[in-house]
Amino acid sequence: MHLIAFRAEYQITVDRARNRVFYQNFAQMRTATALPHYRADWQAALAEVRPGFCILTDMQVVSENGAALLSGFQAVEQLIVQSGVQLVAEVHVPGRATRRHTDAVTTRQAMPVEYFLDIWDATQFLDALPLSAGTAA
Repeated sequence: MHLIAFRAEYQITVDRARNRVFYQNFAQMRTATALPHYRADWQAALAEVRPGFCILTDMQVVSENGAALLSGFQAVEQLIVQSGVQLVAEVHVPGRATRRHTDAVTTRQAMPVEYFLDIWDATQFLDALPLSAGTAA
């Protein structure tokens, strides 16, 4: 795994061999009012993967953010779609509103998303996916 960003609010790593990005929110994301490196961090991650990549997201710590953050999230989602994402596997805690908050971003950009209750299941699902066109073994 190649570490792209380790911020107080989130972490982004890339597994080049699997053509996969791992994204995780941290508790500080709940109170964040600005994420000055967010777009650049994602651009750096997307430069490390090929079209047909997947994203594993740990969204167990998510809350509703203000409009300023939402527009930044949506801009990054658009970059992800344009870069050729095959699938996003989102992990949410059952009974919490985390999925509702992420749906405000992902569904507007036509992101291909599957939802999971734990990281293990999401990882196993992604590992079982066949390589899409445009990826190399």
